[in-house]
Amino acid sequence: MELEGKNIIVTGSSRGIGKAIALDLASHGCGVVVNCLRRVDLAREVAREVENSGSRAVVVQADVSTEEGARKLIEEGIGHFGKIHGLVNNAGVAHLRAIETMDRETLISVLEADLASVFYTSRFAVEHMVREGIKGVIVNVSSIVGMIGMRGATAYAAAKAGLNGFTVCLAREVARYGIRVNGVAPGYVKTEMIADWPKEHFDKVIPRIPMRRLAEPHEVAEVVSFLIGSGTYITGQTIIVDGGIMID
Repeated sequence: MELEGKNIIVTGSSRGIGKAIALDLASHGCGVVVNCLRRVDLAREVAREVENSGSRAVVVQADVSTEEGARKLIEEGIGHFGKIHGLVNNAGVAHLRAIETMDRETLISVLEADLASVFYTSRFAVEHMVREGIKGVIVNVSSIVGMIGMRGATAYAAAKAGLNGFTVCLAREVARYGIRVNGVAPGYVKTEMIADWPKEHFDKVIPRIPMRRLAEPHEVAEVVSFLIGSGTYITGQTIIVDGGIMID
């Protein structure tokens, strides 16, 4: 599937990795549905950057952790572009804390934002792709935390590990329609999510990364674009983008 002229929904794309994905797809000629939960101002700025690159964009404010919000996102994306050829599930939260202080509300909020949201958006996207005969692509942004864990991240790791399993299962389920499903599992990436983490944490982490640095958001985005546009015989895989930390 060539990227030029394709329309892609990117959840959680007002900043960070999601923004980088939206802009990278736009640079290849994709129309982009920019999604945000609260920061509509940031989402509109991303949309302007997409349009300045010569591509098309629409902003849809929707809470994809709910079935209603996910339906709104997919339906408004279809309403604007007519057809949706790809979905990037990037939206999520971390809420790191020790398990003895983890309350039920925090646990549920992480599972809904990081895992249930992917089920909802993928369900509605697949319905559209099958109905329209579109051989589309879904890419789920996971994390190496779902594979190797991290202190204080039990809820986040559980959600991301579940997401990895979801990716494999959905890939098997929809392959008969020509729809591919893959994941990307970043390591540590320079985004707002980790901006307020203590310096001492990174003093310990960076020496464990063979490449001795954090990833830039565009380095994750480029892998997502590859999986959508070029990886035509790749499905059910989660590609690790971590600078080698998992081989250390």
